[in-house]
Amino acid sequence: MDGVLGKEIPKVIYTQPNLTGGIDSAIVTTAQSVPAFPIMILLFVYFLVLIGGSSNQKRRTGNADFPFWATLGGLTVTFLSLIFTLVSGIISGVTLGIVIAVTILSAIWFFLSKVRGES
Repeated sequence: MDGVLGKEIPKVIYTQPNLTGGIDSAIVTTAQSVPAFPIMILLFVYFLVLIGGSSNQKRRTGNADFPFWATLGGLTVTFLSLIFTLVSGIISGVTLGIVIAVTILSAIWFFLSKVRGES
């Protein structure tokens, strides 16, 4: 008896990605096993740029320009997701569309937050 109360525990075999084929094959294999993995990478990079940049700017100047850092984070994630689309199977078109929409919305927020004459 392998399980509790006579129920058998399913045995999941995880094969580690083969790194001799390159890092892209390891990322594709991980993305196929865990579909949220590339999305988590994109969110991590976005919030790293947003929080890191704005906190550094607040420390240096005394105020933080959140619309600017949101736009910069969106552009960074857009370029990263475009790189991810070069290899088939890492991110989907829907994810790319959401990333582009967030970038456009943050750019609109950035341009509307500026007062005339302010650079």
